[in-house]
Amino acid sequence: MNHFDTNRIVFVSAYQVNLLYSTNTGIIEFDFDTGSVNILFELGSSSVFAIDYDYQNRYIYFPRSNYNDIVRFAYPSNNTTLQTVVQSLSYPTGIAVDSANDHLYWVDSNVGKLSRCNLDGSNVTVLSTFIHPWVIRLDVTNRWMYIVEQSTGILKSRFDLSERRTITNFTSTPVYCMDIDTEENRLYWINYDGEMKSCKDDGSDVKTILSTHVRRPYYAIHVVGSYIYYANDNQLLMLSKTSGSTPTVLYNDTSYINSIFVFNQSGMLINIYSQK
Repeated sequence: MNHFDTNRIVFVSAYQVNLLYSTNTGIIEFDFDTGSVNILFELGSSSVFAIDYDYQNRYIYFPRSNYNDIVRFAYPSNNTTLQTVVQSLSYPTGIAVDSANDHLYWVDSNVGKLSRCNLDGSNVTVLSTFIHPWVIRLDVTNRWMYIVEQSTGILKSRFDLSERRTITNFTSTPVYCMDIDTEENRLYWINYDGEMKSCKDDGSDVKTILSTHVRRPYYAIHVVGSYIYYANDNQLLMLSKTSGSTPTVLYNDTSYINSIFVFNQSGMLINIYSQK
């Protein structure tokens, strides 16, 4: 049975956002107003650990780790025909779109590579190597990339790799999800112990936001506006960033949720990219 906070859902819906998430069987769209879900694309059997969006050309991008490729489809659209962007990879997990510069970044977890190509898949370039990279997020406005080394910490690097440093270290607890709150310049992640943590984008002011008290891999988190969206196994949840808030269960899926992306229908991010 699903649990809803009607007032909160209406508030979120007023900002014209759709929430997309992935399981091992599909890319799914969640409707805040009705609480219903719509399967946009059936995956068959492949893990998708990241979803990102090109707001200028209006494509959803995601890596299929089991197929070792990155694909895209038009969204919003009635046609969800997949286009292969990059293939012959080695278990891609994290991706990030830079529409301002026509670039797609990704990490190949098995070989520890950070790579980049044009949004159409051309001009593939290996940029750097890491030990166990899993997540990549971009601060396009300030030209920083953030990469999660799943058992080590979070690294911060300039797009041209001129500066690169570790801003926070993990001790013995791996991390498989992280997002950037560009409005408040903070990072959010969930570790294997079920602790949701946050720090400033320079690694200072580390705080524990929430603890689930359940040890397992947590793969999905996305921060937009005043809310943190995340997954706990098959549960899709929403949490206010206000201290002491209680999570709201938005939906109970039948499968493990591996990634979340909150799509801004108003096209607000187009303006951010255009100013760059």
